[in-house]
Amino acid sequence: MDYPETLPKHPKTESFNLNDPRFTLRSKLAYYHNDEFPLLMHKHDFYELNIIVEGTGRHYLKNKNLPASPGAVFVIPPRVSHGYWMENDEGSIFHLLVDQKLLQKHSSDLNSFDGYSLLFETEPELRKHISSESFFLRLDPLHLKMLTNQMDNLISLSHMRKHEVLFETYAVGLIFYLSALMEKQFNTSAINSDKKNYISIVNSTNYMKQHLSEAFSLEDLAHNAMVSRTCYIEKFKHLFKLTPFEYIRKLRVNHALELLSSTDLSVADIAQACGFSDSAHMIKVFKEDTGLTPTAYRRSVRNKEAVSASDNAADKNKEEAV
Repeated sequence: MDYPETLPKHPKTESFNLNDPRFTLRSKLAYYHNDEFPLLMHKHDFYELNIIVEGTGRHYLKNKNLPASPGAVFVIPPRVSHGYWMENDEGSIFHLLVDQKLLQKHSSDLNSFDGYSLLFETEPELRKHISSESFFLRLDPLHLKMLTNQMDNLISLSHMRKHEVLFETYAVGLIFYLSALMEKQFNTSAINSDKKNYISIVNSTNYMKQHLSEAFSLEDLAHNAMVSRTCYIEKFKHLFKLTPFEYIRKLRVNHALELLSSTDLSVADIAQACGFSDSAHMIKVFKEDTGLTPTAYRRSVRNKEAVSASDNAADKNKEEAV
């Protein structure tokens, strides 16, 4: 069956916030999305774990689309636009909304699994650039059936008051289980050297993110990826269509955008946190990439937030009046 190359944006909002009172997402942290397709393009400020339970279709990730069929597991990081199209508009997709604070709380235990990093960091980045399903986690029918009860329990608990601790235990347990499967698949499958190289290249981008405030050399990055300098540059450009330093620049600007919108840190402090040589360097690069100075960008974000808060207050007053 033919499928669309792209999907339009979600009509309610382009971005969902876990604490936005309009959507009450915290009251339904786990659910099945059934038969209301296509699920149009949107993003959010939390991680989302999806498991295809029934139906066949496509998963749209930014400007790519990938096969989606029973057993496929997708992890969508914050601020990544995605959606789904299913044949005959029929299907069932399990959704688990994962607050970043939950992952931070259990980070020491989760990071003890190599599979966790593969599932939550490496795989989502690879999906943006590689379409081959052999790279990614897929549950066989037996594992999918085994997990159905756990998914059902999570959904039941998400609707119960005063069951937050139990819900969290089940949610983290599911993440542990899938991470273990991912690690097992990675260690036991016949992975060719080219695939290993690509995975190590993506893992080096995690190293960049963790050390963004520091200076990098190509030798350091290649050493981290355990490949030669020449191989690193070649594979990196093939995968990301950018040089390593162009990619680092992009990471630094994106992190600056995040800090400008979510903190009151000074431009000088943000420049240091993002790895720019000084505030003048950050202002120059930021304006080249966004068309705005950091101060102008922060002002525009605050103005939008003020308008949104005013609109929400007006809507609430109307509801109370009715």
